[in-house]
Order: sequence, then structure tokens, then C-alpha cells
Amino acid sequence: MIKPLAVWQRFALSFNDARPGYSTGPWFTMNAVVEVRGPLDISRLDQAFQDLVGRNDLLRTRLEDGKQVIRPNVPVTLELFDDDELLHAPVDAQSLTPIRIRLRRIEAEQHMLCLHLHHLMADPVTLWVLLDELAALYRGPLPAPPAQFWQYAEEQEHLLADGRAAAEEWWQKFAGIGEFAGPADTPAENFALRQRILDADEVHEMERFSRRHRSSMFVSLLAGFAVAMEPFLGAGDHMLFNTLLSRRNRREWRALPGPCTVPAYMPFPRPPTSLSGEYVAAVRDVVLGAQHHVMDPPTTAACPFVEYLVDARPQALAFGEATGAVVDAAGPRDIGEAGALGIRARRTSDGELFVHLSGDGVGWSKERVLAVCEELPWRSPIGTEVS
Repeated sequence: MIKPLAVWQRFALSFNDARPGYSTGPWFTMNAVVEVRGPLDISRLDQAFQDLVGRNDLLRTRLEDGKQVIRPNVPVTLELFDDDELLHAPVDAQSLTPIRIRLRRIEAEQHMLCLHLHHLMADPVTLWVLLDELAALYRGPLPAPPAQFWQYAEEQEHLLADGRAAAEEWWQKFAGIGEFAGPADTPAENFALRQRILDADEVHEMERFSRRHRSSMFVSLLAGFAVAMEPFLGAGDHMLFNTLLSRRNRREWRALPGPCTVPAYMPFPRPPTSLSGEYVAAVRDVVLGAQHHVMDPPTTAACPFVEYLVDARPQALAFGEATGAVVDAAGPRDIGEAGALGIRARRTSDGELFVHLSGDGVGWSKERVLAVCEELPWRSPIGTEVS
């Protein structure tokens, strides 16, 4: 069966233009580690894995010549391993399946279950949905899924076609901007690090600020970063950000395995020197416009990428008498090939806000980005850098 690519897949494949082989490489993966405690039947888990692949067309799909090619049957096997690398493992984009599941025995009733998915076929929600399904299949059969990802991709094509005129009209409002404001170039040096930017009390203050200004945490974060970046900006009335927006706005898509996301470019007015309710409202209007007028990216301009990840990992996974808990998760492994500035924020279980920062150092150098993090609104003490 041959089906069209989803918007995210087309967008991700375009990364290869600037960084050949990056988005089709083996480390462009989504990963999760589950600690399973209790008696675990490995042969039963292996059968659950096979059933998982059998019920989800996505897991029998390979991208070929700009299409999704879905095969009726693909053999898979649970991998047993004993090395120390849990979180990251390569997934071959040319494999007949985009998923690997590995299992490491620690003790008789303690195992580490590692799930790896190629990012061309997965978003964070996909990790949690497939872990839930794997545990459920271990316990017994499941009814057929309400939808398959290729159906989502086909429907997305229709929605984009129907809304293209309105989306182009919305983007044309910004067509006369010319050059977007950005920092002066700096000597290029790749960097990648994890940084605490807000402690739990500061996150609570950010939440209160968001409620007061009828804003989401994501919008407040975007506005806060824009204001903190203002001292480094050159000439220009607007600055450009991009992000990925979840598109799971139908019941059958809410728990659908697959990358149900779309890229969005957001031209914000040049920020003031301090954060105000008026500026938050302006940022919110642009974000809402980007959500309502989704289209294939109208520009390939390099600009900061900002993502706020809501931690929706399952609290407990029941594998019969054994219980699993997600103990770690991550996106693509850093392989020293950074692109434009990336800021990926995640709130921890302790209520703190951490970001993974990466970039090629052109314009937004490591030193400048750390200075921006220090000047975020709501912030008081110095953040903690974590290796």
C-alpha cells in the first residue's frame, strides 16, 4: 500500500538539504526507558511486540521516493541486551519497521525496557501511546484501532488544500517585513547542553502570569524568550520563531501513533525591553494564527526553534503482575551537527523548567544563549547546567 507523506515527514526530510543524512540517519529517534518490576514473561512480551506491529500500519511503513510504503507483514523480535546504553539506540530509516524494543535483565524481577522510534514516524505522544498498547497487549487482545496514520496523512492533505488560500492570505500580512531582526553573526561553534532556567517557585509565578494575561505557558515562554533576546537584535520590526504544533484535534487522532504535528513559522513584533501584557497578547495572536492557518512552511529562513513539551508519560504500565514506570525519555541524540538555535523546554516532575539548548553558534552563540536564559522574566537565581 502506497500513501502520501504527512506534512511533518516532508518538512523533516528537508533538513537533509542543509545537513545531508540528518533526518534519515539512525540517530534521528524518539526514545523512552521503562523500568519493569515484578515477574515478566519475555516470550509473552515478544508476542505483544509482534501484535503491536501487526495492529499499527505505521510500524510496517518505510518512506520510499517521497511516499509512505506500507507492507502487510514485517517480522520483529524483542532484542535482549546487556550493555549500559539504555536511552539511545540507532534505528535504520531504511528498515522495514521504524521501531526497536530492547530489554535488559537487571535481576529476576527487574528489567529495563527500551523503546526506540525513528522520528520520521513518531512524535512524543507516539511513545506513550505505543507503551500503553504494548502493556495492554501483554495482558490480552485489543480491539482494532479507530484510525491509522496513513489516513491521518491523507486527511491532512485535504485540510491543507482546503485552507491553503486562507493560510497564504494570513502569511501575506508579513510578506513586506523584509529582513527579520536577529543577532550579529559570531564565530560558529556548535553547542548542546541542558540547563535549568526556572525553579519550581518561578514556574508557579510564570503560571500565574499566564493566567492573568489569558495566555498558555507556551505563549508566555515564547514572549519571555523574545524579550530576553531583544538586547542582541539588530535592525528589524519583527523577529521570526518556528515550532511544531500538535494536530490531534479529532477524537480518533488523540491516541493515534504517528507524528501528528505540523511545523509553524511565527513572525512576532519586535519585543519591548520588558515583558508586558500587550506583548503577550500580540504573541498569542500570531500563535493562534499559525495554528488556524497551517500550511507547508512558507519560508526556510534560519530562526530560533522553541518547543514546550508537556510531560504526558504514563504513570504506570501494567505488564500482568509486573509494573512499569518511565524513568527516562529523549529525542534525537546529539551527534555534533547542530543547526540553527533550538530551545526545547520540559517541565520536570519536581516542577522545574529545564531546556535543551543546541545550535551552530552563528549569531546565537552559546554565551549569548546562556545570557538570554539568565534574563528571562520570572527568573531570580542562576540556573544549573547539567551535563
